[in-house]
Amino acid sequence: MKKLFYVGALSALLLSACGEETATVTPDEFKKLENGMSPDEVKEIVGGKSKNPDAKEDDDLYLFLEYDGENGVDKESTVSLSFKDGKLTGISENGLMKEKIKFTKEQEEQIAENVANAISKSSADPIDEYETTLKQIITKTKGNSNISMKDKEIIEAGKYSIELTSDIFIFVDVNKENNIEKISAAVSSNALSTQNKEVKIAFEALLQSADKTLSTQQQSAIMEKLGFTSDGKLVDHTEVYTLNNVTYAYHSSIENDSAILQAKLK
Repeated sequence: MKKLFYVGALSALLLSACGEETATVTPDEFKKLENGMSPDEVKEIVGGKSKNPDAKEDDDLYLFLEYDGENGVDKESTVSLSFKDGKLTGISENGLMKEKIKFTKEQEEQIAENVANAISKSSADPIDEYETTLKQIITKTKGNSNISMKDKEIIEAGKYSIELTSDIFIFVDVNKENNIEKISAAVSSNALSTQNKEVKIAFEALLQSADKTLSTQQQSAIMEKLGFTSDGKLVDHTEVYTLNNVTYAYHSSIENDSAILQAKLK
């Protein structure tokens, strides 16, 4: 009796030392998984850790966990779960609920590429993407001008500024869904009179960044429709023009000592 006690105690000690069991996922457990669950909630359902317990969130806050299936349609079924910022966002199985799909090597490579592209797209910040696009345009068009684009700065929630010169700024407004809804290029009267080349580059960069499909002729037509002139004179003027679902507005004011070209995206 005493020997049995020691054997039982030793077994319990060994189990404890081995740590948490690696879980398998049954069809019934799989049906209970729902997007929005935390890793701990998933663990309660499946009864243990994944077969890659050392997996950690990547730089974009994604976590991928893998499990073997149990009692599925296929003997070698698997379950894959993806988490974003601590919440379950992707639930997939292969061979657990229905017959296992067999992919060729080329198909597997294509799937991996598609997943990587989807993750990259979903994790990209629109304001960062816009800043990169604007920088590419400015770098290509600035020539020997005095434009020296600086990194974006946040003015307030949802509003950013990008300095091109001390008298020329790009402002970007982002809505609650984190989508860019308005881009503005603001220039002072000093820029209009002494930095004519830089103003033209800034305005053209705004047009190109707001609608990448615009041709050079269309850009010129928009500026003409809006009544912008390159004579360096500041007058009271407001004009609006819409093309390709983008509404452009040009407003200059003697009182405010500035001019603004704006693109409102739909």
